[in-house]
Amino acid sequence: MISLKGKNCIVTGANRGIGREISKCLLSHGASVIGIDLIDDYGDIPILLADITKEDEVEDVSVAVEKTYGKVDVLVNCAGITLTSSNDLYELADWKKTLDVNLTGSFLLTNRLFSLLCNSKSASVVNITSLNASLGFPNNPAYVASKTGLLGLSRSWAVDWGKYGIRSNCVSPGYIKTKMTENSWSNHEHREKRSSRTCLGRWGETKEVANVVLFLVSDLSSYITGQMINVDGGWTIKGL
Repeated sequence: MISLKGKNCIVTGANRGIGREISKCLLSHGASVIGIDLIDDYGDIPILLADITKEDEVEDVSVAVEKTYGKVDVLVNCAGITLTSSNDLYELADWKKTLDVNLTGSFLLTNRLFSLLCNSKSASVVNITSLNASLGFPNNPAYVASKTGLLGLSRSWAVDWGKYGIRSNCVSPGYIKTKMTENSWSNHEHREKRSSRTCLGRWGETKEVANVVLFLVSDLSSYITGQMINVDGGWTIKGL
């Protein structure tokens, strides 16, 4: 069994969905975990309440993490939102809000925790992207742009921070049953259509994403950086 004993982990978007599953997975493998989210509905994962799009709140969280840990071995940037539109012209307000959460928030927090990641000597940053980082999807240009941008940011960190022993990778989920995707899941036609796009003929589960994150933050992946692993049931490679 993979052991993360002695590793200090930070997970954004830890209150629900994929972020919550990742937090629980890391805890179950012996890590110390602090989640970051706007709310805490469950109380079983230590969560600092903060908005990662606000510099002052990122600063407060980082100070608290520094006092608690002194170093950060794992940072998982999972916080994300999606705001779809049926209009050909996407609203600027929705564009700004989506990029602030999905891209700029990850940038702000990771930059602020840089010195604590350096203290680890073997830190792992994992950014949760999406199918949208590889493929065009309709009616959501902000989400596509933010996830594609997060992929590019991950590669930049891999190049710039490798000399400090910091690895930076992405996990790209396909359609996973979560609160964010409940509208598609609840629509039988949409659910079946999305299932048929995969090689495995089904949606994924949050634990299947968390298991890949577990691998990337463990010593088993010590020579992997700058990569994106698709957890999509074969969606991105399916031809005829």
